[in-house]
Amino acid sequence: MKTYFNVAYTVLIFLSLLFCHISAADAADIPELVAATPLSQTAIQLQFNGELQAETAEDLNNYQIAPDAEIEYALLDQRRNRVLLMTTPLEGKKTYRLTLPNSQTGIVVTLPPVNEITFGASDAVTFSGGLQDTTLLVYKDRKTRNNNAGAEPTLLCDPTGSVFFVAFDLFDAFEDIGIREPAQVLEATISLHVQQCETDAVQTVLYRRVLLPWKEGRGTSTRAEDNELTYNSALHRELPWNRPPAQAMLSGINGDNESDYNGSEDVAHRIDGTSEIQGADKRYEFKSEHLTDAVRFWVANPDYNYGYLFALKDGNVPIVFTSKEATDATLRPLLTIRYETTADQK
Repeated sequence: MKTYFNVAYTVLIFLSLLFCHISAADAADIPELVAATPLSQTAIQLQFNGELQAETAEDLNNYQIAPDAEIEYALLDQRRNRVLLMTTPLEGKKTYRLTLPNSQTGIVVTLPPVNEITFGASDAVTFSGGLQDTTLLVYKDRKTRNNNAGAEPTLLCDPTGSVFFVAFDLFDAFEDIGIREPAQVLEATISLHVQQCETDAVQTVLYRRVLLPWKEGRGTSTRAEDNELTYNSALHRELPWNRPPAQAMLSGINGDNESDYNGSEDVAHRIDGTSEIQGADKRYEFKSEHLTDAVRFWVANPDYNYGYLFALKDGNVPIVFTSKEATDATLRPLLTIRYETTADQK
């Protein structure tokens, strides 16, 4: 009997040590909080150094903000290493302390008067997902004009007439971040990476607002489906562009009035801006007051955000840009918005 108890005791000790080892290992695997960025009066984004489980990340009991701030809900980002905390209103420039269960000291959080966020399809951006892009390929052979290159790693504009579309879905982000007033938007910039341009001469790319919803395609090897954007048509093959490929030059449509965004036309007559392209393997910025106004309009009218068309304005050599399907996520299209964090500063 004594031998039996000795064996049982030994097994019990072994299991205890084993469970202690597992607990320590599990604790070591828990991602650590590396940054806490206040986005607005009611939103804080947390970034961790590893993937989280939704049941843990979205448990409000795992977060505490002092003084006098409550967390209303937590949302795990699709990248699974970021959590968006929605809070009761924070005061500007006031110091808050965010505490997590695995943090004894907490992290200091202070809301700045002006902030900057990025949208795109990589881990480096503030808000990922919601990006769509496609190229409408144009060849001399008219039979190939129904191709929609939405699944390609590149975007193309060329002298033949090929153009490309880029749109950032900001619908949920504006609401989650707390950008609710158009006046909060101070500046907007689209950044595109040029992958190939076989000339040292300066070429100019223009951009116009798209006024109709569109769908990116599945690739280039097959013809577009009936409801996909093509060289000849917008929503489907029975709805032609006013002037293919979507480069409408229509009198009275300049993007200045709300009626210009009611879906009755294709692409705004007005050119919202241009960018000079000279050389490849680098990023180029597209920004203007008209682009900033477009983002302001999308804050107030998110259902009318169809993005921009990009086309070669002056030049005789194709320019190949990097799309959201690119293997290197750091080269994908980006939209950067500088904004006021509170809606009552003016």
